Amino acid sequence: MDAMTKTRRFLSQATLGANQTTAERIAGIGLENWLASELDSQPTRSDTYASRTREIWQYFRSALVAKHGERAINGDGNNPALPYKWYFHMAWWHQTLSSNEHLLRQRVAQALSEILVISDNSVLELDSIGMASYYDLLYNHAFGSYTDLLYDVSMHPCMGVYLSHMNNQKANPALNIHPDENYAREIMQLFSIGLYELNIDGSRRKDSQNRDIPTYDNSDIKQMARVFTGLRAHSYQYEWNNSFWEQGYNGYGVDFEDGIDKTYKTVPFVDMTRPMQVDENYHDRNAKRLLNGHIDLAGGQNGADEIRTTVNRLVAHPATAPFIARKLINQLVTSNPSPAYIQAVAEKFGQTGNLKATVKEILSWPLRNTVAAKQFSSARTEDGKQVQSQKLKSPLLRVTQLLRTFSATNDSGKLWLIGDDIQEMLKQHILSSPTVFNFYKPDFTPHGLIEKEGMVAPEFELHTSATSIAWVNMMYYWFFGDYYPAVSTQISKAPGVFNVTELDPDVLKDSSADKLKLDFNQQIERARDPANHDQLIDEMSLLLIGKTNLSIKSRIKQSFSTYNTNPEWVVQTIAFMLTISPEFTVQEA
Repeated sequence: MDAMTKTRRFLSQATLGANQTTAERIAGIGLENWLASELDSQPTRSDTYASRTREIWQYFRSALVAKHGERAINGDGNNPALPYKWYFHMAWWHQTLSSNEHLLRQRVAQALSEILVISDNSVLELDSIGMASYYDLLYNHAFGSYTDLLYDVSMHPCMGVYLSHMNNQKANPALNIHPDENYAREIMQLFSIGLYELNIDGSRRKDSQNRDIPTYDNSDIKQMARVFTGLRAHSYQYEWNNSFWEQGYNGYGVDFEDGIDKTYKTVPFVDMTRPMQVDENYHDRNAKRLLNGHIDLAGGQNGADEIRTTVNRLVAHPATAPFIARKLINQLVTSNPSPAYIQAVAEKFGQTGNLKATVKEILSWPLRNTVAAKQFSSARTEDGKQVQSQKLKSPLLRVTQLLRTFSATNDSGKLWLIGDDIQEMLKQHILSSPTVFNFYKPDFTPHGLIEKEGMVAPEFELHTSATSIAWVNMMYYWFFGDYYPAVSTQISKAPGVFNVTELDPDVLKDSSADKLKLDFNQQIERARDPANHDQLIDEMSLLLIGKTNLSIKSRIKQSFSTYNTNPEWVVQTIAFMLTISPEFTVQEA
């Protein structure tokens, strides 16, 4: 296998997409060297997701006031005074498309966001800055300790709101108050030990009667819920004009003298960026014992220490390493990893959750070994190991890989691609899952060969006839239509229209500087000579898919045969046919 083919296949796992210049640079220094450099890098960006989100939000608020006066942000329309989810969407796309630094960290943060799930498909849609700060947490911890990450996740107010352990109180039967069990359940089921005890290779342990052994039961959930009591927001805040909020919030009266401790109010009236604090008056300080004594907390401890100890013990549980190892492998490389692959990664994860070592092993293993648990008839041997399709790419990953491969940009320099159309058509967008279980269940399998082979293919849960057609239509409009996959930096001039501007198509079409452009300049120059077309298809196949001589190559060439003297159409057609092909939709290893 040549260096560029190997590099392209590797980058489909390790990044959200990379252009040709970046791929050539990485191929030049070697994959192992690039991986080591990325893992040693520090998250030193001053333009965090939260700061970028706030910047965009403030931009729109200021522009709306300048155009329409204060009335524009006082609750009319969609009330841009509130930091709605759109602003984080804009910031995420800008950060994703504008930088060629920390590519691995970006990819791992996105993978973690589909494991440690919160979603703006909830009341969190009102606080994009809080959502952005949560994403910063994932980004910053991507190569750190999973123990530290899980603790910070547990203490983040967005998780506290999403899984309802913010304002969780110790039991008071006289007042019919009982600790909320939501987060207690999910931190075990989804974020650490899973449902069943596991061997180091990910296989389920069995009891004397060959039955799966549950990791926890209902009594463990109740005990765990007691750990997460007394948590409240760090502070109460005003982000907006006080007089407006005193008059009412979106038509609902707000009484700030209602006798309720202001620290116990939630979005948007509390600080959603700083970690929650423990109010010991509401924390259960009695002894707690769960998971057959794996977690044993003496009475009288303060709440923060109990939470830290609990998280430490959860991560150290024998089931956690293989459980999280499999989840990360599923996100980055393959839906059906071999037991040897899981074991190798789980051993690197260890009892503290060494994410740096874990990510390194996940991405290094496929360079040396066969990764799949089962072999397809279409598998081939390259460099002494089996290579085949390993997973269906999620819609979001397909979009980012396309846009980053061809260096998407615009004249305004504000890459505020909005996710509403992507989410509506493809049913996926960052931090927007329908449930805490993510966009798709980890054990989902479509009917047919994959099911008969006893394998899973989670992303197929999003791959319906509707989303398949939507993908083809989206690619067609991106390459051939008058489609503006961007958010305008301009404000609507229409009187009484105070919505944020991605909802105003007329403004988008009038704002040509904000339209995304894909860099096809090099390909168009090559396409001027029809003698280059065969090679051009291979070159673009390598860029997008990581291999050449595709089975559909002849069909691609045939599709532009009637206008092969128009270089722009030739290149656009090649790109279109490649991005709707099965080869682009799946990921190999």
